[in-house]
Amino acid sequence: MNLKILTLNIHNYHNFKIRKPKIIALIKKYDPDIVALQEVRDDRAKNEEGEDQAKQLNDLLQFKHFIFIRSCELNKAKGLTNLPSKFEGLALLSKFPFSYEEFKLIKQDDDKYNRKVLQSTITIGTQKVPIWIVHFSNSDTFAALHIKETLKHAESIQPIILGDFNIKYPEQIQKLAKENNYISSSDYNYISFPEDNCSYDYIFIPTKFTFSQFECIEEEVSDHKALFANIKL
Repeated sequence: MNLKILTLNIHNYHNFKIRKPKIIALIKKYDPDIVALQEVRDDRAKNEEGEDQAKQLNDLLQFKHFIFIRSCELNKAKGLTNLPSKFEGLALLSKFPFSYEEFKLIKQDDDKYNRKVLQSTITIGTQKVPIWIVHFSNSDTFAALHIKETLKHAESIQPIILGDFNIKYPEQIQKLAKENNYISSSDYNYISFPEDNCSYDYIFIPTKFTFSQFECIEEEVSDHKALFANIKL
């Protein structure tokens, strides 16, 4: 059995009106079973309550199963309490039913932002496939702590882990993957964040699975490139 997954950091509301149809067209073109989205905003200055960016996308994509979770209240984190609420979070769009939990990562004293892992379990027929979506803090130190905490938490579960790791060094990712019995998309040579000429985005699969296809998609729909993988379960 194969599972097609696409992951993308959608770059919040930056030029979203222009990029939104491009994101939708890209997802329709690749026709994934699962879409993992990071840096999704629910911003009272931009959208009505309940109409976060992922909901706006799924209204047109029509995935049967969908969830958005808030990880951080950005204005509050910046001390801007006089401004409308601005939440950032993670989203999952799925052709298959799933259950989910939110796992809050440890927040370092000098990190402004809370981070969570969206822990889902996808049901495909009689098979249960755990898939975790991440967006770690934009700091080498914080991101390294977050991935180590996530992998320790995942030790007995061995989920697929994907998203924006905010770690730019493939050799660091490869080492972490190998030490924790994972195969990483870092085995492929790609640039998912052209501005820094590196990749922050990765897909980890447990060694019992294999990549039958992997692509860093070149279409420009965000400041990040989307990753697409066809995974043999």
